[in-house]
Amino acid sequence: MNEQTLLLLPGWALGPAPLAPLAQALRRRLSPRYQVVCVTYPELTSHRPESWVAALDHELPQDAWLAGWSLGGMLATSLAQWRGRRARGLITLGANASFVARPGWPTALSGAALKDFQRGLQASPTRTLRRFAQLSAQGGQDTRRLGRELVAALASTPLDHALAGLEVLSALDLRDVPGTLKIPQLHLFGDNDALVPAAARQAIAERLPEGGRTASIANAGHAFPLEQAERTAALMADFLLSSENSRQEATP
Repeated sequence: MNEQTLLLLPGWALGPAPLAPLAQALRRRLSPRYQVVCVTYPELTSHRPESWVAALDHELPQDAWLAGWSLGGMLATSLAQWRGRRARGLITLGANASFVARPGWPTALSGAALKDFQRGLQASPTRTLRRFAQLSAQGGQDTRRLGRELVAALASTPLDHALAGLEVLSALDLRDVPGTLKIPQLHLFGDNDALVPAAARQAIAERLPEGGRTASIANAGHAFPLEQAERTAALMADFLLSSENSRQEATP
């Protein structure tokens, strides 16, 4: 059988290292014909989402499963829209359809809160990144360890790249995208997420086409792909394999 690729796109300003345990857990659950790749973003300073998506489309393998955490999940969704049927499926982890509240989409961070965060990142990057790490770890079972791991990962990201990524995160509006995709979709959430409101799960579920799924992970915050890597991998692998089996059965 042909090899398959599962691409894991990291969260904002974090790089691929935090997703390594999830990638390892996925490799244990998937057959050797599945290649699991933790993506490193191009060092872009553009504030335009389409520039990021175009660069990812150019660099990443075609006909792959697209998965991502937080900003990575939103970029994976955008890339799935860009590629159409050249994407095999989409899995998002702690990703909203719009990170910022918009008319008709209140289940998100307020625009004022995001502006405050942007100003803080420019004025006091270390303090602001530490606060972001704390919010990401909040709601989990080992928040101190998670916070330390996230702070270490954030420290390695250049500030201009982080600021550009934050602008992209603010600009992405994917509210109508899930309903247009013709590929399998799974959207996972942490039930104690401090950055993506729990109500976002239901809002996204209502826009999914037939066969699209959502699920919530108990006792988990925004960083559930790190803290609960095995549970996350189990849900992802089960969905991926069942979707591939359905695809094969549907092929004459």
